[in-house]
Amino acid sequence: MFNLPNQVNGKVNGDESRIGTLIAIRERLLAQELHELEQTLRNLKQCRLTFPSETERHEMDLTITPQEGYYKGGTFKFHISVPLEYNHAPPKVKCLTRIWHPNIAEDGKICLSILRQNSLDEFGWRPTRNISEVIYGLASLFEDLIDFEDPLNVEAAKQYGRDKDAFLSQVKSYIRRYT
Repeated sequence: MFNLPNQVNGKVNGDESRIGTLIAIRERLLAQELHELEQTLRNLKQCRLTFPSETERHEMDLTITPQEGYYKGGTFKFHISVPLEYNHAPPKVKCLTRIWHPNIAEDGKICLSILRQNSLDEFGWRPTRNISEVIYGLASLFEDLIDFEDPLNVEAAKQYGRDKDAFLSQVKSYIRRYT
């Protein structure tokens, strides 16, 4: 029986043919998305997507180089891993670059509604979502410093609210040290 919570947590039942079917479905969905991904990246000049392996298209590296705002001058790397359960489960994304950001923890965890399986808002993951939307969401983290109702890095959010100049100084310090 299909058990999505177990699947999302990496607990796949031992049925090898079922695993093969899940892989085939994921690969077909990703192949269909490649054209849209190319178009998305043409519109997002600050983003570059690469595939570490030609045969494992479910593993991706995204580089974001913001052209304006607090993070201008930095280069931020992310790893995107598309699970077997895609498109019923969101991709797993980790920021590989240390950053001072209210929605990105220093260990690389990311607070972004679209990456949540069970989000409290209407912006969470749904089977109709795709990798292009994930990339747009990640890029927007460097443009829209507006809403920190649910920050992952609480100290960065507090600093942004208290003293934007000190926040900017900390951001630039991280850019110099880690990018």
